[in-house]
Amino acid sequence: MARPTKFEIKDARSGSGVTVSIAGELDMATAQTLSQHLDEHLSNGVTDLTLDLENMAFMDSSGLRLLIELNDRSQQQAWRLSMKLPKHESAALVLRATGADTALPFVGSVSG
Repeated sequence: MARPTKFEIKDARSGSGVTVSIAGELDMATAQTLSQHLDEHLSNGVTDLTLDLENMAFMDSSGLRLLIELNDRSQQQAWRLSMKLPKHESAALVLRATGADTALPFVGSVSG
């Protein structure tokens, strides 16, 4: 039996920009929910998207794939992506281990 995944999304919109903060676990059970949420913002004219991952406690390969796909889309389309690094070691580890902490548009540095 799978355990329920804690996941929360909060938005702060300012003009054509939005900061989407997530808390909890970005994994196979939640990546699609976040993807749909971000698609809604982008289809409604957002041109500056900040993804705040500071309170993300865990991320698996599904979450990492979503971040990579977002970066690719931002480079092909007319919007800017920036991301805030997670504070939790279990989430930051995936980024460091794969090199995503330096390859993706993160602000700041991964602790550890």
